[in-house]
Amino acid sequence: MYGLDPSVVALCLGAVAICIVSAIDFHAPFDITDIRYAVMRDRYYFAVIAYVTIAVVFYVFLVSQIHWLMNHLYPTRGAGFLVAIPATIAFMVLAPHLPLLCRLIKFLRTMMQTLARYPQVVETLTAAIARSPIRVTERARPELQRELEGYGVPTRVIEKALGDGDEVLAAGAATMIKQVASLHTSFAELRGNRRFERFFRARKAAFDELERQYRRMLRRSARALLLTEDIMVSDVDAQELVFGSSDFIAEECEDLRVAYQRRLAEAALSVVDRRDSRIELIASFGYQIVLPQPLPFAPLLIIFILDFVVSVAPLFFLHLPKNFEVGSLAGGLSSLAHAVALTISIFFAIYPKVSTNFARPSLYALPWRSYVVFGGLSYLAGNFVLFITYSTIPIAEGWLAKSHPFAASSLFSLIFLVNTLVLSILLDVRLRADRLDYHEARLWDGATHAVVMASVMLSLLVGFILVTSGYGLEIPAIPLRVYALVVASFGVLGFVMGYLVPSTAEAYIESNKVIRKSSALDGNLLGWAAPASQPVVKP
Repeated sequence: MYGLDPSVVALCLGAVAICIVSAIDFHAPFDITDIRYAVMRDRYYFAVIAYVTIAVVFYVFLVSQIHWLMNHLYPTRGAGFLVAIPATIAFMVLAPHLPLLCRLIKFLRTMMQTLARYPQVVETLTAAIARSPIRVTERARPELQRELEGYGVPTRVIEKALGDGDEVLAAGAATMIKQVASLHTSFAELRGNRRFERFFRARKAAFDELERQYRRMLRRSARALLLTEDIMVSDVDAQELVFGSSDFIAEECEDLRVAYQRRLAEAALSVVDRRDSRIELIASFGYQIVLPQPLPFAPLLIIFILDFVVSVAPLFFLHLPKNFEVGSLAGGLSSLAHAVALTISIFFAIYPKVSTNFARPSLYALPWRSYVVFGGLSYLAGNFVLFITYSTIPIAEGWLAKSHPFAASSLFSLIFLVNTLVLSILLDVRLRADRLDYHEARLWDGATHAVVMASVMLSLLVGFILVTSGYGLEIPAIPLRVYALVVASFGVLGFVMGYLVPSTAEAYIESNKVIRKSSALDGNLLGWAAPASQPVVKP
């Protein structure tokens, strides 16, 4: 450790501890495997990293504030080394037990779990599997017959029970028991796939319970079938006994079938990465299913990187005096914070329309109230990110963000408010047009947003000069060509956002609507149950 500042070492160790604790706390009140193996892998890690990042930012802000306080109380002592450890202990131990902080942590954790789409995505996929028609696999009937024979049920009774007639079992009950056997044998085959080893290890207790339930279902079904062995067609109570046995077996199978469908949804989400591969996996279990397109992250990643580059680029053209000098650390962190806040503003423009009716346009009007709500949230979130950044990073004394960080963050956060509003309106206009070609009007959206972003940035630069002068601070000697470069760069950024975001979000939302409509037309509703007719055996 020779040559390292002890306070830096303490701060880094504290940050590592916060990362570990927050990564574990992300799953509360659930077990880690409950979330990890119930959502898509990329979204899970993205949400965990986002939650850990927020926790570390809070921690660094807390350390900086305690450090500032201790330096004012004890100006003659070097408190840098001592401040990181108590700040870490306070953050890790006290924060979850303080009412206000506890609620804030719970709110952030819920938001990040929602970002990972837990439990919405697994519940949605389970419902989609349940409403889809299933073709019993060819392995199911021989397996079922072998198991029932092992419990002493005669072969002729099993054949009648699993046949098309209603002599021993009603068609619905026979269908359900074959579906359960089909799911059981499909999972038994999937166990041999090394790709799913971790999934089966994580869900060992659940599959052990499923195996116990499956054996109990077979035993009870065998008892019910043995009661029907001596039934004659001429018996007066034959039909009543058939229906009673059928109801009994159907009740045994229903919970088991739902549990298998849930495990199938978890395996498809947590292990398989591509949509086509998920459809293929589910189809191997006999289900004919169409999955909606997931909301793509690629445009967000492109915009995040571009905004970071656009924010950093002007630093290479600046040659400022000492009191305005921008270090690489300060420039990089401030640009990173701006990119994070801009991504959050895009999130507030899209996600409410995906998850709530409140933010969606109607046939006759745009959702103006949602613009106020989510635009305001975007502004507050961006302001919070920038304020913490400006309060924490080392900034030269001459800048407005050094002496008045809240004023600077409040000013520059206006761009996030406008970005959310404009993207929301552009997306709503596209949704109301109900066009089939999602690439149409992309250039128009990009040009519109480019003009807006360039105009907003020009206004913010003018506002920056006015506010700096209002506080009696020296205005930095920045050439006009640099101001022009900043305005033009954000115009390019606005074009990219307008070109990518509204059309991509529209395609995602409309594709899900088409799938729901087509499912309703062919009868695959959420309440779809076992068909009365005998399902087709998969060749």
